[in-house]
Amino acid sequence: MGAYVDMDYVKLVGSMPAADIDALETLFPGTFLGVATSVSRLFDARLAKRYEAPFADYPNCPEAVKWNVAQVVVAALWQKRGYNPGSAQDEIVQTNKADALAWLKEAADSKDGLVELPLRADTTATVVMRGGPRSYSEQSPYAWTDAQADAGRQDDSG
Repeated sequence: MGAYVDMDYVKLVGSMPAADIDALETLFPGTFLGVATSVSRLFDARLAKRYEAPFADYPNCPEAVKWNVAQVVVAALWQKRGYNPGSAQDEIVQTNKADALAWLKEAADSKDGLVELPLRADTTATVVMRGGPRSYSEQSPYAWTDAQADAGRQDDSG
């Protein structure tokens, strides 16, 4: 199983400059793939009970999953590389990581979670479904009783 994010995606949405990611990969070959794969499996461990995780078609993995995996990957890369002394960005990186892990916890919460992802086929868990109208109106206030009477007459024929 591969990672939900690749290096190009993390360079695009992450807070670490692309040159720093390349330098880190040069110094420690395989670090990016190892971190990205590990974080992806961490997300799977939380989501697998309820959702189609691991997401079989990685290029079509839900964007919300990819974004949050990328934030945790970037935090791990910053930790491996070392933070910039006196930089306020360090706090932002840690906040993004905390937000991503909070999102993961909410996504895994079948009772109170507000996140929707593709459900597993063999689960009976419920998720928020998109509904439609539950009522309708008639021109006349008595039309519904006529329709009910007609339906009742049709049932009596058998």
